[in-house]
Amino acid sequence: MQSIRNFRSLGGQTTAEGGRVRSGLVYRSAHLAEASDSDIEALVELGIRTVFDFRNQGDLAVEGPNRLPDGVEQVSLPMADSANPSGIRENFASFSAEELEERFGNGKAFQWMKDASARSVSDPVRTGQFGRFVQGLLAPGAVPVLFNCSAGKDRTGWAASLLLLAVGVPEQQVVDHYLETNQHVVPGRYGDLMMPLMAVHEDYFAEQMRVLADTWGTFDQYWTDGLGLDGGHRQALRELLLD
Repeated sequence: MQSIRNFRSLGGQTTAEGGRVRSGLVYRSAHLAEASDSDIEALVELGIRTVFDFRNQGDLAVEGPNRLPDGVEQVSLPMADSANPSGIRENFASFSAEELEERFGNGKAFQWMKDASARSVSDPVRTGQFGRFVQGLLAPGAVPVLFNCSAGKDRTGWAASLLLLAVGVPEQQVVDHYLETNQHVVPGRYGDLMMPLMAVHEDYFAEQMRVLADTWGTFDQYWTDGLGLDGGHRQALRELLLD
């Protein structure tokens, strides 16, 4: 993709039982507000039918709506962090070096991301939205599907992780897929200080799994009690995604 960051497929992942996630069905990315004409053509060639946009109104105000091919259905599932509804969308250029260090130094940026990652799993509003995402993906004629947020790493990252975990992809493969985001990160002007906000880390995923266990007990319970899904949804997801 020319202007769509962090665009990639969930295809090719393998399960412990020997299955493989089909290619050409599920894709993930950052926002598509700046999609070029060639990107639009590529989406047409991939046959994308449905786009799930996890961005909220604050994101859209800054980035603008997704640019999509004609005929693609867009489903809005606006997700906001319950503790930081506006996210981090400030003009950091107006901050002095001392102010940035005070706010994000000494591990504060890293901890901010760990805490936000935890809430993406424990927040009942967010879990309900992820449940609706899975139901939408399973709707007749929905695939091929693309789902996105702003950077394609946090909200999109957990959406990808829960899909892979649900169909039986081993956790280490899920982590490896999650960390691929870092291959798409462009270092910013603030260097190491802000990198925890721009990248992903295996500790963020580990925190999600810890909170999942503490809150729901098991992934199966998270699936039913958190996402509001049942065994039929899970079997349908396996039949859809696995060879």
